[in-house]
Amino acid sequence: MKTICIVFLLLTYSITYAQDTTPQHKVEALKALIKIEKNDGKKLKLLDRVTDFLIDYPKLGYDSISRVTIDYAIQLDSFNIASRNIQNRINYYNNTLGKPEEGIVIFNTYFKTLKDYITDRNIAGFYIDTGDCYYNQRQLDTAISYYNKAKKFAIKASNDRVKAFAILRHGYAYFDQGNFTKASLNTQEASEIFIKIEDTLNIIASKNSLAIIYSSNDFFDEAEQERLETIALAKAFKSYAQLTSIYLNAAADKQKQNLKKEEIIYIQKAEKENKKSNYFDYFHPIILQAFVIAYAENDSINKAKFYYKALKEDKRNTEGIYESKYYRASAHLAFAEKDFPNALKWGTKYLDLVRGLDHIPNIEMGEAFLAKVYQKLNQYDLAYIHLTASKKIEDSIKSSQKNKALSYYQTLYETNKRDQKIENQKTEIELLDIENKHKAELLWGSIILLIALFSIIYLWRSRKYSRKNVQLQKTFAQDLIHSVEAERKRISSELHDSVGQSLLLIKNKIFLENENNNDTSLVDGAIDEVRTISQQLHPFQFEKLGLIKSVKNTIVNFQKNSDIFYSEDIDIETLNIPKDNEIFIYRMLQECLNNVEKHSDAKACAISVEDLKDAVLFQIKDNGIGFDLTENTELLNSLGMKTIKERAKLIGAQLSIDSIKGKGTTIQIKVQKK
Repeated sequence: MKTICIVFLLLTYSITYAQDTTPQHKVEALKALIKIEKNDGKKLKLLDRVTDFLIDYPKLGYDSISRVTIDYAIQLDSFNIASRNIQNRINYYNNTLGKPEEGIVIFNTYFKTLKDYITDRNIAGFYIDTGDCYYNQRQLDTAISYYNKAKKFAIKASNDRVKAFAILRHGYAYFDQGNFTKASLNTQEASEIFIKIEDTLNIIASKNSLAIIYSSNDFFDEAEQERLETIALAKAFKSYAQLTSIYLNAAADKQKQNLKKEEIIYIQKAEKENKKSNYFDYFHPIILQAFVIAYAENDSINKAKFYYKALKEDKRNTEGIYESKYYRASAHLAFAEKDFPNALKWGTKYLDLVRGLDHIPNIEMGEAFLAKVYQKLNQYDLAYIHLTASKKIEDSIKSSQKNKALSYYQTLYETNKRDQKIENQKTEIELLDIENKHKAELLWGSIILLIALFSIIYLWRSRKYSRKNVQLQKTFAQDLIHSVEAERKRISSELHDSVGQSLLLIKNKIFLENENNNDTSLVDGAIDEVRTISQQLHPFQFEKLGLIKSVKNTIVNFQKNSDIFYSEDIDIETLNIPKDNEIFIYRMLQECLNNVEKHSDAKACAISVEDLKDAVLFQIKDNGIGFDLTENTELLNSLGMKTIKERAKLIGAQLSIDSIKGKGTTIQIKVQKK
């Protein structure tokens, strides 16, 4: 009896379909089948079928039916059906309703429950759709991390199509971050995969994306070429939603080129295609906003106001993902009406919003628009601030380096397409002489291989010998520096402990034996000179005082005997660097100060020590005559500078010298911590 009822209902459905093919009748027929079905598995399949159909007609109850389908699938442990419907639901909230935050909530609600029971392909789908939600919230770094996870699971599932989706969306995120080179590479990689698997819809999507990247860098001819190919594909495939998107992007290009009439023509084409699209509700607010701005800038204020009124009729057109577009349209209309205070209000709202979303190209547009408004308000200082900010962003995202890189990858992409075409046109004629050439190639290959082998052995031995020589020289230089330092320490100790003590005894003897003549100035001078020489050879009690106090004492001594004003900024108490390295650091600083005294003609010199995370930075900066690093090679290669460089190399320190003629010299020594 149940079978008869099902057959009857199917026949009824067929008749209904023949009589009236509206989506509503299709849905009602499927619902009727679901109501009488008793088998859980078959009922789930019917629910899944009606849910799939309703994706394109969400107003017929997709939201409620999809929720029932998901819960029923989980109840029956049909996790992959549940997974697919959850992904569609995330996509619906994100792209159709413009509520990406709700899409993220859906992901967090179900994913942990399902991830251990579903396929790697479905896990990848979850990450892509949720990454899209973060993308629409302008949390681009989080979106990229989700796309990376999606790519990983797509590779595990050996699913090229999903992998390409993840790569393409990765490209979208890089584009919004202003990284056009990476965006171009990802888009081209995705396009090649879609071509390989013959996925026409996504070939269209990737080519459209590539056209946007080109136009963003003012490669309008290249963008037009890609776009014309894309339009032809989309028309052949009757992909009206994609045609809508392509025409809107073409309109944006014409706006950049200040071709107002052509811009309006493309928006009109987008509107026409959108009427045939299943994504009418998504594109409609974008098209209205585009019309408002285009007509406002074309001095057609009445038409701009007409579309602005249509834009405001539905509250959904001004919220969520459309909020920034609504602010921008309002600002441009107010500006066209010469209502500059309102233009300032809406323009400021727009800039604040896109700043929060970190959308670099839109921030640039917002800054440029406010510069125009402030100029009309005669507030030239604020106009200049916003114009400068706009130009700074423009220079950053369109620097010559990025354009060259993009141009290179564009050329590479075109070359690959050309080579592919040539390869497809090859015939078997090219293969006729392969057998005859094989023996000659083998012979020459053997000769070349032997020559290469002997060359590699020779080069390897030469390189090994050269490395050994360099190492011996390095070891010798290090031993020499250690020996010099040890000898300095010994002589310093002898001068201080032996000669210094002897002079002190002579002084005391003179004082005691000649009560009437206590003039010991000559002896005092000799004692001071011995102490100075001893200090220069090896700082007295260096091991007890440590590096910091020794450096401070040295600065004080230099100040006593110099017209240069020495100052220090050394707040660090302890150094977390190897003890054996301290004497070499001291020697480098001492030599630097000697160079300041001898060569700088400075009025002041500042010495600072900064405690970094992984290193300690020592800096000597003077305001002397400076020198040109490219010209004064004699000073850079002097014995003192060579000694500084050798000591830096010995302890693995980073040495940098920065000097400009007339602006002084700065020397930095960065020493790694233990």
